[in-house]
Amino acid sequence: MRQAVDREASVGLPGRALVIAGCGVASALHVGKLPAALPVLTQERGVTLVQGGFLLAMIPFADKTLGAVLGQMADRLGARRVMRTGLTLLGVGSLIGAMASAPQALLRARAAEGLGFLMAVLPAPGLLRRAVPEGAVLSRALGWWRGYMPTGVASGMLL
Repeated sequence: MRQAVDREASVGLPGRALVIAGCGVASALHVGKLPAALPVLTQERGVTLVQGGFLLAMIPFADKTLGAVLGQMADRLGARRVMRTGLTLLGVGSLIGAMASAPQALLRARAAEGLGFLMAVLPAPGLLRRAVPEGAVLSRALGWWRGYMPTGVASGMLL
């Protein structure tokens, strides 16, 4: 058993762990896309600085107000189901935001993205613990997970 874990640790992360970490990066990309796009939104869509502040604050606001509730929901409904639903909600919110012409529609789309972000990232550490064996491989997988936010936000700002 120990040899199998060591051999897997030397090869890399299991595919499921990479997919879970990739989902976190993709989710965090939605957080990082807005700061770079805010000047364009103010010019082309008429978003004021106050509205831009609200757009930026939507995801942290959802985190502070809904985090515990969504974590319990993930425990009851299943972590994979909640993560898939969150990723879908992120995509739909992003699509609606791309088509929105009024700042109010952008705010609603950003609220959907905030909810989807939480639903996508909250169950991920539990999924990693189930997908990866204990030991060095789990430590590596959780290390990759810890980098999801800076990697995704930086990618969103860059793109």
